[in-house]
Amino acid sequence: MKVFKNLSITALAMLLTLPVISMHHEEGAKDPMMKNMMTAKKWVEAGYTSKDKAMKMVKKYMAEDGFNYGSRFIGFGFYYDPNSEDRLVDGVIEGSPAAKVLKVGDKFVSVNGVQATKENWDNGKLTFGGAPGGKVEVEVLRNGKTIKRSFKRGMVNPKSTKTQVLDNMNDAVAEDWPAIDYKIIEVAGNPKEKVVYVWSWNKSMNTLYNKEAESNVVTRFRFNDDGKVVALSNLSEELLVQNQLGFRLTR
Repeated sequence: MKVFKNLSITALAMLLTLPVISMHHEEGAKDPMMKNMMTAKKWVEAGYTSKDKAMKMVKKYMAEDGFNYGSRFIGFGFYYDPNSEDRLVDGVIEGSPAAKVLKVGDKFVSVNGVQATKENWDNGKLTFGGAPGGKVEVEVLRNGKTIKRSFKRGMVNPKSTKTQVLDNMNDAVAEDWPAIDYKIIEVAGNPKEKVVYVWSWNKSMNTLYNKEAESNVVTRFRFNDDGKVVALSNLSEELLVQNQLGFRLTR
């Protein structure tokens, strides 16, 4: 299960001191807000439990015009399969620097002179990260021809449709999906805005580095009048997770 963004105690306190109600009603509650809160709780639980259950929740409760909003970051803005030996572009994020440079199906040959191999990608020798505005030179293979392109790092605002969310989930390995352990700490809702916050804790295995990591996550759901999720986002302790995997923030 993927989670995003850094979570501070201050940010969490601000979220939970909004004009909200806590979930104390039984499962059969008929109040629309309580139903939304129970849906959000079940959604998060399913996400920690299995790929199949998580996909069923998305299919049933995510609105057709709903979006999953990922963590913003400085970089390029494309999707690829980290488990593949070929560095193929599976998709580009609308409005990102990549949208002007890459096309689906492009295969990276090199980045700033570093060969685009899985090994170089995994060990950090090849990276798109860095300060905004920094120039990056890439070579990609497109329709059998090697093309040279350059771009400047910029702000990327990931946003996925329901179809894209399900496609991404479908590509995940079911056996690697479940969390080692998890706990729902708090469920709170803002009836006026039709927003629900679920604060959870989890311990999961990072299969790429074969290491365990734990973190707190606050998942925000915004519902429509039909009880469907139209906006989904996560706030999590990403830096803490990276530290547990052995990474350090450097400049």
